[in-house]
Amino acid sequence: MASGSPRNRRQRLERNARLRGMALTHGPRLGLAVAALVALGVAGLRFDAWARLSPRFALRSVQLVGAQRATEAELLALAGVQQGTNLWTLDPSDVARAMAGHPWVSGVDVRRALPDTLQIRVEEHLPAALAVMGDLYVVDADGVPFKKVSGADALDLPLISGVTREEAARAPDETAGRFRAALGLIATWAHTIERPALSEVHLEEGGLRAIDAEGQVIDLAPGAADDALARLVRVRAELRQRGLTAATIHLENRVRPTWVAVQLAGPQHAAK
Repeated sequence: MASGSPRNRRQRLERNARLRGMALTHGPRLGLAVAALVALGVAGLRFDAWARLSPRFALRSVQLVGAQRATEAELLALAGVQQGTNLWTLDPSDVARAMAGHPWVSGVDVRRALPDTLQIRVEEHLPAALAVMGDLYVVDADGVPFKKVSGADALDLPLISGVTREEAARAPDETAGRFRAALGLIATWAHTIERPALSEVHLEEGGLRAIDAEGQVIDLAPGAADDALARLVRVRAELRQRGLTAATIHLENRVRPTWVAVQLAGPQHAAK
């Protein structure tokens, strides 16, 4: 049958009619959908403009958790946030970054609880020791010196010495590792020796020098603080039995780690 037959022409006419019908049917629907989206966009812009000025979103309440040393006033001041600030205009991540500038803050999470509340969750550095580096610095549990000691800091902690500020700035990771070694000795001392308390740990090349609250000096090799301090307890007990007091006790012999050398205090040493 020829392509130009009446039957073929009729089929083409029917197909074109169906397409026109579909266009007539879907065209208005598509137009309505586009119009609805435009209307929503306009409404959203109007709501945003209204919300930025509305007193409904003014800050009235702050919920602060986790802070012991950083105060609410200090954190809000760092972020430039005041009572009455419009919360709709705040970016919580920007506020958190600003609050992280507080010297005691190690981490902070900020969230808006609309319409009028700001929620702040703070993690603070845990002070573990004081580092003598020209000025006194607070060292946290990770061995990081994170702030200078100020008059407002009420801290009674052992000292760590033997590292300069320049060395710490030049090799911060190495310094943190050395400080962690000192902190390990401080922690072991605390649960091994009741008294006298450990006053200072001096970092030396290849070892540690501990100084207790009575001024006795104990030289130790790095590592194995448990074994070294257990030997120290035995040596002190034996010295007490003999009525002797040591000025310095050497536990740092690496060739013969079980050996102990004792330098007696001056008057007793002179009497021998």
